[in-house]
Amino acid sequence: MDTFVEWRKVNEHSGQSGAKVIFGKFNGEAGQPDALIARKALLLFSSMKKHPAAVLLIRDSDGYRNRQEGQGLKQVREAYPWPFQVVIGVAHPKREAWVLAGFEPRSRDESARLQALRERLSTDPILKSHELDAREHGAKTDIKRALDELIQGESDRERQCLNETALEVLEQRGKSNGLAAYLAEVRQRLVPIFLGRAPEP
Repeated sequence: MDTFVEWRKVNEHSGQSGAKVIFGKFNGEAGQPDALIARKALLLFSSMKKHPAAVLLIRDSDGYRNRQEGQGLKQVREAYPWPFQVVIGVAHPKREAWVLAGFEPRSRDESARLQALRERLSTDPILKSHELDAREHGAKTDIKRALDELIQGESDRERQCLNETALEVLEQRGKSNGLAAYLAEVRQRLVPIFLGRAPEP
């Protein structure tokens, strides 16, 4: 099995692996959005002969408020004694918001593109990426369109926005789009693994 599994392929991989299936509620409560598929995903990784040290559940909210806090993902994490750390991240409304939060113009051309985008949207897409639209493709506030106008499809430039922008900047700009919460999860649950310490409770 790949170390990365798309949400839409969890059922397929689960069927092929013969992973254990669990039905029912979560600590006596009905499952919140994404709880059922997240449980199946974690059971899939639990079925591996060698367990990973951590599993990251990363999801777009797609603009749905009932997904934004990741309650269903947290339900699954807390309901079972998983043999690995479970790290949760919910991008609101989509992962492009996290990239926008890390965008810093590196040339006059990029500065001009950013200014033009601010004027077209009548808002700052860097500071208010969470307000952009995730559901209407091609709309004025389409978040994918906004990001493409800035980086013009350059995948390396997209990675730079997240890998090379200061963490303090990402945390500040990511308070409303889920990035700050995800970075806190990484700091609490993932970093200690690399440092050989027990993750924080």
